[in-house]
Amino acid sequence: MINLDHVYEAIWHTLISFIYLLFLTRIMGRKQIAQLTFFDYVTGISIGSIAAVVAVDQSIELDVLIASLSVWTICMMITNFLTKNSVPARKIIDSHPVVVIHNGKILEEQLGRMHYNIDDLLMQLRIQSVFDPSEVELGIMEPNGELSVKKRPQFSTVTNQDLNIIRSESLASEFTGRQLVVDGIVIDKELKTLGVSTQWLVDQLKLQGVVDITDILVASIKPDGTLYIDKKIDNLNPILNHEN
Repeated sequence: MINLDHVYEAIWHTLISFIYLLFLTRIMGRKQIAQLTFFDYVTGISIGSIAAVVAVDQSIELDVLIASLSVWTICMMITNFLTKNSVPARKIIDSHPVVVIHNGKILEEQLGRMHYNIDDLLMQLRIQSVFDPSEVELGIMEPNGELSVKKRPQFSTVTNQDLNIIRSESLASEFTGRQLVVDGIVIDKELKTLGVSTQWLVDQLKLQGVVDITDILVASIKPDGTLYIDKKIDNLNPILNHEN
């Protein structure tokens, strides 16, 4: 037979545990999962475990639950205060960033101190789209276990800023489709509307391998703010011959 008294008591314990745990988490503040250190993670599990045990173990009184969770929460708040206001305390409690790769060289000694193996490091690199450690100028293991990577300049992804390409929300939306060159003739009115010079256009064309503007059939602004270029003479013979 089901003992309804025990069921009701278990439900009551669970509700009290849930409500009090919710209250305590609001007091302790919030952090994104990615920002949690190992200490935060272990503490959270401990507090949750206490609440779960009390919910199912009816021999533990609710006042014991409240006292235990309160002490854990107070300790957590004290450590949070210390890590926020004291650099030495932060290094002791939350650890500190550790350089694990320098100029393409993996620092095995640093990995050993963190009990981190090479397979874990290579996995973290792959997550960062790095498949060759020699491409990394600096790799830093953060206190939350994430790997921050700075690639060597020759392996870094080229950005529009690096190429001096204009890109902005206004350019992408307001000027999309604007034709800057038509049949080899520069449309000065459109350049003036964009607020750029003919020399800027020439430089952008050179970046895409176009030396003579008269070779262009049409050049216009794409939705991402870069230039779309269609030459008068396209090298399609190999493709057409292959299709035939």
